[in-house]
Amino acid sequence: MTSAANAPAVAPRQASTTLIVRDGAPGLEVLMVRRSLQASFMPGAYVFPGGAVDPQDGSAEHAAACDESFERLTLRIGAITQVGDQALPYAVAALRECFEECGLWLGAPDQHTPASGGWARLRARLHAGESIASLVPMAGAPLVTSALQPWSHWVTPVGMPKRFDTLFFVARAPLGQQPEVDAGETTALAWVHPAQALAERHRAEFPMEFATLRTVESLLPFSETGTSALLAHARAHRSLPPVHPRLKRDIRGAIVGVLLPGQAGYDEAAGAH
Repeated sequence: MTSAANAPAVAPRQASTTLIVRDGAPGLEVLMVRRSLQASFMPGAYVFPGGAVDPQDGSAEHAAACDESFERLTLRIGAITQVGDQALPYAVAALRECFEECGLWLGAPDQHTPASGGWARLRARLHAGESIASLVPMAGAPLVTSALQPWSHWVTPVGMPKRFDTLFFVARAPLGQQPEVDAGETTALAWVHPAQALAERHRAEFPMEFATLRTVESLLPFSETGTSALLAHARAHRSLPPVHPRLKRDIRGAIVGVLLPGQAGYDEAAGAH
């Protein structure tokens, strides 16, 4: 019998996540959504808008709808995060998932409203199966991949039943657009101050999984300086290699924690990439 500890590794699926930030009363705020309790991955947890990359995200149709060339994306995002020519589908997925999950068309001009009758109507067409590239003419705005700045790169540990190779981006919240849950994958949303989210998580009032928690912690230095400082820091990144956490197990093989590179026990933990 194959145990969970030595079962064949599941290949990670490409995914994108976006930290949508704004300057609020307490300082920097980031948009988080709560996953449905029926979700197959991280049910009930607060996460950043995002999801898996779809095959069509890297299509010629989507490349033509972006405000950056394929070569520019590969250089600006692909080289920094080590995803190379996969930068296009990662970036398109980030924009698509944001629009699907919370109704925000990132990078659109401030106070912009589509001539087609509003963002909600376009979002409904996306949910009905139309590609986001096909909505660009009606949106009156391209797929603004230039609004996305790479922030980090995480790979779900070996040993988990679902694994993702995820790029985390940061982007400024578009003025004049109001986020709304999709009432399917996400059931609530909140603009949160990093320190407040961490305090509530400590009180077991704001559930977050490991990579999300570490990402919120990475925002703490910008809690008071705000979005401009955070985005400037993101634009200055020259290398964001993937982080490969490993599962810490007890002598029976049960998972008892997660280890990061450099932590005691990491090298001994099973976790071939």
